Amino acid sequence: MQDKLEEALRSLDERTLQSRIDRIVWLSEHERLPSIIIGRTETLHILREAREVFVDGRFAAALILAVAVIEHSLIEELQLRGVIKGSPKLSLVLKKAQAASVLPSDWFPTLQQLVYLRNPFVHLKGPDHEHGLGTRIHSKNAHPNALLEKDAQVAMQYMYQVFRATLHEVS
Repeated sequence: MQDKLEEALRSLDERTLQSRIDRIVWLSEHERLPSIIIGRTETLHILREAREVFVDGRFAAALILAVAVIEHSLIEELQLRGVIKGSPKLSLVLKKAQAASVLPSDWFPTLQQLVYLRNPFVHLKGPDHEHGLGTRIHSKNAHPNALLEKDAQVAMQYMYQVFRATLHEVS
């Protein structure tokens, strides 16, 4: 049994190798992080894990984790600025971050769209919800993996942008 499993995994690795390479190359254009980062353990962990699941082609997981990194980054920045205490809902975080000019204003519509795309995966929605994957598959006449890969790409791009924008130098 173990031999068959090993062969199946080798075959899968060979079939997905080029797409994983392509995703690593694509990510390299967006990561651009300092060589040393000190931060909250959870945030740094999900930043790394978002990258890993994206490379592996787990696009819903990448979307969820990328938005979580964005949320962590914005909440921490707003806490440092004294704008919020605790960890409010993401919709409020986005509003407060925009009002505080934490990020360029033209980023917020895309960030809000990413939240809409993430929500059906983390908050149970009705089967006909406008942001649900099933509804989007039908309305765009597209394959779910193609939709999710594009969503994950945008999420990864903004995850790195927001993370970099909220980094602070330690002296």
